[in-house]
Amino acid sequence: MSSREEAQKWKQDGNSAYSKKQFDQAIKCYNQAIELDAAEITYYTNLAAVYFEKKDYPKCVETCDKAIDVGRENRADFKLIAKALARKGNAQRKAGNLQEAKIAYEKALTEHRTPDYRTALSEIER
Repeated sequence: MSSREEAQKWKQDGNSAYSKKQFDQAIKCYNQAIELDAAEITYYTNLAAVYFEKKDYPKCVETCDKAIDVGRENRADFKLIAKALARKGNAQRKAGNLQEAKIAYEKALTEHRTPDYRTALSEIER
């Protein structure tokens, strides 16, 4: 099994743990996937989702920033980068950092225009 295939297996285990709300287990799995295949943006965005669910917004934002860097370095699909930016915006919003949330949503929209990102930005602007 290649390290990429093994990383995918860890991701699936992480997704399974996440769906059962076993967040600490999910974190372990996603970190293991990242160790095996550090160029895959999805592992970081999934990890950020766990931190969001745990209400660890600073860690979520930090992980989203890492996802964005990894995504850009490895020419990830712009939709995945937009997703990381929007998740960062959601975390900033929950943490009460509305200006940072607005910036993140605006950047998400420049990557990929979706009604969800537009709505999130409109809500912040209000």
